[in-house]
Amino acid sequence: MSWGLELLELDQDADERAIKRAYAQRLRVTRPDDDPVAFQQLHEAYQAALAWAKDRDPQDAAWPGGEPDAPLQSSASAVEPVQSTAGMDVEAIADRILAEAVQQQPEALQAWLAQQPELWSLQWKPRIGDALLEALFCSAEPMQPDNVDLLAEVFGWDEIGSSVDPYALDAQRMQMHRRWIVQPGNHHRLAELLQRCDLPNPPATARAHMAWLSRPWNHWQALLTSVSPRRGRDLNQTLDALGIDDADQVPAPLQVRQVAFWREIGAVHRLNRERLLQGLLRGVACAVIAALLVLAVGVLGRLATDDSAAGIHPIATYARVALYAGLGLTLLGAVAPIVQTFLHWQVQDEHLSRSPRVALLPVPLLVAVSAMMMHGWNLRSAGTLLAWPVLGLAVWRWWRRSQLEIHFNGWMLLAMLPFVKLLMLGMLHAELALVAALVFWGWDVWRNVLGRRG
Repeated sequence: MSWGLELLELDQDADERAIKRAYAQRLRVTRPDDDPVAFQQLHEAYQAALAWAKDRDPQDAAWPGGEPDAPLQSSASAVEPVQSTAGMDVEAIADRILAEAVQQQPEALQAWLAQQPELWSLQWKPRIGDALLEALFCSAEPMQPDNVDLLAEVFGWDEIGSSVDPYALDAQRMQMHRRWIVQPGNHHRLAELLQRCDLPNPPATARAHMAWLSRPWNHWQALLTSVSPRRGRDLNQTLDALGIDDADQVPAPLQVRQVAFWREIGAVHRLNRERLLQGLLRGVACAVIAALLVLAVGVLGRLATDDSAAGIHPIATYARVALYAGLGLTLLGAVAPIVQTFLHWQVQDEHLSRSPRVALLPVPLLVAVSAMMMHGWNLRSAGTLLAWPVLGLAVWRWWRRSQLEIHFNGWMLLAMLPFVKLLMLGMLHAELALVAALVFWGWDVWRNVLGRRG
């Protein structure tokens, strides 16, 4: 017995019609976009089962009606292959239509299809459509979605009574669209897509993003490219617009390693090696710039004045300031990804977090530590330095989770001046910051945690 019949759960004496019916039923749950490996295995089993049935019963004719003049029956499969007959090579015609659909623009393709005499026959058109649909699902060629929609309209794949699975067809359409839109000649369509994502200068952005994602993989070159602010976020928005989530969905000419790298850079919800290296490189770049500025100020100051003038610091003093500034900025860059991940963890919804109760603990714990430092351990300065970042964390958590949108203007800034003065006076009393942090934290818990449960 054929292994294809076993996979399709058919008996040994199953005929071609039963094989096609079982294959069509399996296609409804095994889609090429969801599980390409299972789809390929199913397709191979289908071919093996057909070959077994043909070798077992060679006298079966290719005419579904039994006689050449009998009316043709409609196919029950979404992508069933159609055997060639003596009168017409259906598979060759389907391959030719697919090749034209890959190369032609929609208007030219529509005119070309209207001139094909094979499609004028109601007898052959369904057979050609079935063969074309199978070739379409097995194709790895890029095709613009308008052409797929045109083929669906011409061959009736999108009709209500059609046996074609609309989800599988749409998934294949999106796959072919992803392959088509990243081709060098189609950057204008990618620019239109990026414009809907509110990215600046879409034409230049499309060309630059495709160049970065398509170049040969070099780790340090990619890291240096990612140092620029907003670049990682913009590239991840481009990948989102293309529907590319992992390495299995990367179409040529994009590089799999490049896509995986930029996805790691955009994963602000978790720490990874690429983000830590990016933060360290950014810190080093800022440290070098700050050190050069401090040294330049020192050198220019000494050149502009006499060495014996009062108040002129030696160059060694500027060198020490440059060293300390460089070390501080490097450390700040190294810890920036950690802080970013922590803030993202604090502002996300509880139903998205693996440990929602743990996410509620940092603010009250930091408040308790700050209070102990000021009143229990006699470290008031350190406790004060901790109290105000805790207040900032509580306000940031409440603000982002409440999804407030405030548009600032001149009158609002003027009205905020009294609150700014009170804040400056309260800097001397860190206890006010701790109380305010608990108020904002409690408000957020009441509204976004307890309120949703109720």
